[in-house]
Amino acid sequence: MSNLVFRFRVTFEDVDDIERIIDVGFKNTFRDFHNTIQKAINFDNLKSASFYKSNDNWRPGEEFCTDPKPNAKAAGASELGKFIDDPHQKFLYIYDAGGGDWHLRAELMKLFKAEPGKEYPDLFKSIGPAPKQFIDPKTVIDDPSAKLFKEADELIEGLTDDEEEEEEEDEEEDEKNEFNLFGDQVDESEIDESQINDGAPE
Repeated sequence: MSNLVFRFRVTFEDVDDIERIIDVGFKNTFRDFHNTIQKAINFDNLKSASFYKSNDNWRPGEEFCTDPKPNAKAAGASELGKFIDDPHQKFLYIYDAGGGDWHLRAELMKLFKAEPGKEYPDLFKSIGPAPKQFIDPKTVIDDPSAKLFKEADELIEGLTDDEEEEEEEDEEEDEKNEFNLFGDQVDESEIDESQINDGAPE
């Protein structure tokens, strides 16, 4: 039994078209599985995680936590193979429940004998780029109407900027006119000298 390997399909609960196929040895712990999942999806592996042994409907049962937790088994002290009793065994995997609250599912696909000299767990296959762990909430707008209002605000803001630039240009032109009361430069050749009064009026 100890040379058995379990091949799991790991998927995100709320994100489609992303899979990580991971081979886990009978004696690998849940913490080993956790570390491999974190590496496979490029997460930071700094927060607490829990596996829940689940039924066919993904209802959570027995918990295995990476940090000490009441009523949960220690993930680092629990060998995976001892808790698999179904050829399609399912585990819920929840990472950073108090923050990002990422939910993933691990479903047993097949089991086979370990390859001599190969270390497990092992990432067998990766499909699709994993979502970013950290997302700026300002860039995420789920409500289409809210997105529309945001785009309208940006458009109005852009128009306001253009109006302010035009007002500044008008003010600069007014200032020039205040200092140049006669407008453009006068061509002296156009001046009628007869209209120039050289002296005091008679």
